[in-house]
Amino acid sequence: MNKHSSTNTDKNKYLFCDNLPSKPLMNMGKVLVTGASGYVGGKLVPELIERGYKVRIMVRETSPVYKTLWPEVEVAVADASNQEQLKAALDGIDTAYYLIHSLRLGLRGFEVADIRAAANFRKAAEEKHIKRIIYLGGLGDIRSSLSSHLRNRIEVAQELKKGRVAVTVLRAAVIIGSGSASYEIIQHLVKAVPIIAVPSWARTKCQPIAISDVIKYLVGVLEISETSGKSFDIGGRDILTYETMLKIFASLLNKKMIFIPFPFSNIRFYAYCASILTPVSNPIIRCLMEGLKNDVICLDKSIKSFLPFEPVSYRDALVKAMSCGEQNREKVI
Repeated sequence: MNKHSSTNTDKNKYLFCDNLPSKPLMNMGKVLVTGASGYVGGKLVPELIERGYKVRIMVRETSPVYKTLWPEVEVAVADASNQEQLKAALDGIDTAYYLIHSLRLGLRGFEVADIRAAANFRKAAEEKHIKRIIYLGGLGDIRSSLSSHLRNRIEVAQELKKGRVAVTVLRAAVIIGSGSASYEIIQHLVKAVPIIAVPSWARTKCQPIAISDVIKYLVGVLEISETSGKSFDIGGRDILTYETMLKIFASLLNKKMIFIPFPFSNIRFYAYCASILTPVSNPIIRCLMEGLKNDVICLDKSIKSFLPFEPVSYRDALVKAMSCGEQNREKVI
């Protein structure tokens, strides 16, 4: 194997869409990825480049890192609160991925900021005649009393849909992948805590999804025009409780853990403890944990008629994340 083919092999290890049941759009205009500095955006950009799309990323601050990672991309520096910056970022764009959230502001600040950002983006997209917006939101039964975080994800989708630009919405629960907030919380809790006090909300149901499947769906709906203007639930193969998710991770690590039912269920207390034990910030953990009281499973499976691939299991997603995490650790060392 020559040096060039070896480089391609190494690169392809981190790509997910080689067996995607859709085909790249050959004559498509530029694609904008907002939130490219975030976890999902950072995984999406190389997939789009590999499939031949012309990509522009939107970030709040410029950095030479982006050109090092993705020499082919255009970089637009813009904040979703600045209408003029948004219009410049959206100029000449065909389709835009909306991956913006403000969870770092915490429960008191993120809701207003997220709705304002979505409204600004919608207006700028209309003015620049964007053909489509693709938004990654959160699962949750709108008929139930949702947490502020899950309710906000739905309200952002509704805000984006108020305009003339077609919006495709993908709704996911916990995303499993090395570097995702949910995975890092689970990993560090399992590794650090031998005894876990299990509150009642740890037994609600969740349908976790691997980052590889999230990216497949994000790219797939871009390439299938019939998904334009529609909303889809996306999830992995398994429906589990959060307690079971922790137990499966512990079994993969061959770690003995004791789970004790516990009547005390104050989420603020649990979020504070988790923020001490994990690298994820307290505001993000608090927002995510607020959603644990709700079942987050796929109620609609219509995405299968457009992208009929089999998602991976929770266990397999963990194994892949653990493998990628170990490889990244070795690179740092």
